[in-house]
Amino acid sequence: MRQVVRRVIDRKGRIAVLELPEGHLGEDQVLVENHYSLISSGTELSTLRKTPAELVRQTIADPWMREVVKQTILSTGLSQTAGRVWQELVMPRELGYSGAGRVLALGKNVEGFRVGDKVAYAATGHADVVTPTINHIVPVPESVDLRHAAFVTVGGIALNAVRRAQVELGEIVVIYGLGLVGQICAMIAKAAGAVVIGVDISSERLATAREAGVDLTVDPRTDDLTRRVMDATGKHGADKTIICASSDSKEIINSAMEITRRQGAVVIVGYVKLDIHPKNFLHREIDLRYSRAYGPGSYHRAYEQRNVDYPYGYVRWTEQRNLAEIIRLIGSGGLDLERLIAGSYPVERAQEAFTAIAEGTLGGVAALLEYGQPDIERGLKTVPVQPRAKAGDKIGISIIGVGNHALATHLPYLKSMKAVEIRSLASATGKNASMAAPRYQATSITTDVDEVLADEGTDAVMICSSQPEHYEHLRRAIDAGKTVYVEKPMVTRLDQFKSILRMMSERPVPFTLGLNRRYSPMIEKLRGVLTEPVDTVTYLVTQAFVPPDHWSLDEVDGAGRLISEGEHFLDLCHLLVGRPPLTVYARALGEMPDDLRTLCNFAITVHYDGAVANVLFDECGTPRHPRERIIATAKGQTAVLDDFAELTYYGKTKKSFGQSFNKQMGHKQALSAFVSYLRGETDSEAPRLLGWTEASLATASMFAAQESIRSGQPVDLRRFIAQLLGDESEAEANAGNE
Repeated sequence: MRQVVRRVIDRKGRIAVLELPEGHLGEDQVLVENHYSLISSGTELSTLRKTPAELVRQTIADPWMREVVKQTILSTGLSQTAGRVWQELVMPRELGYSGAGRVLALGKNVEGFRVGDKVAYAATGHADVVTPTINHIVPVPESVDLRHAAFVTVGGIALNAVRRAQVELGEIVVIYGLGLVGQICAMIAKAAGAVVIGVDISSERLATAREAGVDLTVDPRTDDLTRRVMDATGKHGADKTIICASSDSKEIINSAMEITRRQGAVVIVGYVKLDIHPKNFLHREIDLRYSRAYGPGSYHRAYEQRNVDYPYGYVRWTEQRNLAEIIRLIGSGGLDLERLIAGSYPVERAQEAFTAIAEGTLGGVAALLEYGQPDIERGLKTVPVQPRAKAGDKIGISIIGVGNHALATHLPYLKSMKAVEIRSLASATGKNASMAAPRYQATSITTDVDEVLADEGTDAVMICSSQPEHYEHLRRAIDAGKTVYVEKPMVTRLDQFKSILRMMSERPVPFTLGLNRRYSPMIEKLRGVLTEPVDTVTYLVTQAFVPPDHWSLDEVDGAGRLISEGEHFLDLCHLLVGRPPLTVYARALGEMPDDLRTLCNFAITVHYDGAVANVLFDECGTPRHPRERIIATAKGQTAVLDDFAELTYYGKTKKSFGQSFNKQMGHKQALSAFVSYLRGETDSEAPRLLGWTEASLATASMFAAQESIRSGQPVDLRRFIAQLLGDESEAEANAGNE
């Protein structure tokens, strides 16, 4: 299928039309054959105009972005951070978020639609076939032209702005900026019974607004804006002003304050500089409000990515309900969108449309992309890149999930290994894979995991997909009998782990878990300097604070920081002690969360035969203290490892190893061990590969810690695992030994 994409930075503001495999249809998604998609002249053009200098200035000016860069350097090192930045700059980004077409297929959780239905969608880009989630799609009556229905998302943005302004019948409303969103805002405000004043510096846009019924138009370059509005309002000022313009000038926000009446409201839709003079804002008691996207549900993962809705009686106008209302307004004649369409371009000529908008030659405010029959077969899930049979002396590895970690770490390391041949790159959309595949000489890109598993040249699969997807991909890989490398966490729910335990007991496959810390050269050095068995391990993790909307705490994509990261720490404790863990006792630090998926701070104590390990995870990180400190003690000996970079040994003498700036997290060594295992190199210098028994023990310990936090009691690990396996006799025997 054809899809329009951009890079983060392109000096000439260019787009590209890529041939990609058809996207994966999730259980909460609808597969739509696109007929038209709308180019958002404001949002999409602003992203295409970014320059390297602007991106650097933005990073320096934004405290959040500065902190992200700093924490990335601290956690992964400078070289990996540079690699990640490069990947971010060159990877394709989806353009577009509004369109209309007909339903091709439905995810298993989707109700209320049928194949062939006309629909309009949001939050999905310019492509032949799109897969919006259920809360981003609405039905379109047969009487509504799909050209007009393609405006649905931009219409939703405008409608939400009018709702945020709380426009009432008879009020005087100023729409400041008559671009695409501003024109629709003006139409909606008129439909709501308001008197509308339009403000813009474009005579063409002012004329379009007058044709749509705007009561008064003002060009602030040639007219005295304040006087014109005051004359039109009996010197009171507008009841509401909605800013739909984007500018770095402080004039817009202050002009908006000046023309708004006392105790009126100013609503910001676009980006404007908020350098506000207090004489209008404060003395006139004006409310300043933002309007974000197209209604309640915006940026809420559970709403936008899964089939989770808000109760109608409590949240009347959600994103989806606003979209549906736009379609109703179009159908009733309340929105005349035809006058806004200045051009319609075949998708293969998308660059012409973007150029016309950027250069101001479009002659109007809206351009559509139209989709005829594509040149390639529809429904194609796999696109060949360098198809070939696997070389006989190579290990064929395919990767499921082509995100930041795979791009910045796994793929570069695998490419450097002469024994490895990279086969298929699988991802939900194929965009990242399409750019990475030629560089790493992959055989194909695909959105169908089953095609990866059916490839005879694939000896092993690496599962690097998002955490909630690990279980399904792992289950299918085990069913296919493939050797598996899965990134942590193995799975995110206890019932999923129970299922995997039983699958591996019935039909085991070669398996490893991406717990790279155990492969760090500094861990090997630590184990080497301690000549006696380890008695205690104290593992202190002082991570940076994450906001409550961080993905790791999300009820859909996250699972809490214990599940997201706990296997790393527990596995390393087991490795250093070198004895089977017996009991796990854990507590939440601070107030117990209602949902353990939001757990951020915790303490875990693991008892072994003659040894103990303590893991303390706390969001109290500071730049001057190591993020991870491991203290291991043996008889007469202590070893302290800071950030897998500096090791200090205390015995008869004190010795130091490593350097603070040379963090060695073990990613490359983990892959070397994996490849050596696949090649059967038992005498290899690569470290021994973590197998299923130890990997599952780390995962079981993590879930035992979660259960201990929930119950407030220690968990006997052998009994816990026996219960998961359904071995009641073993569980009872362990209970009798307590």
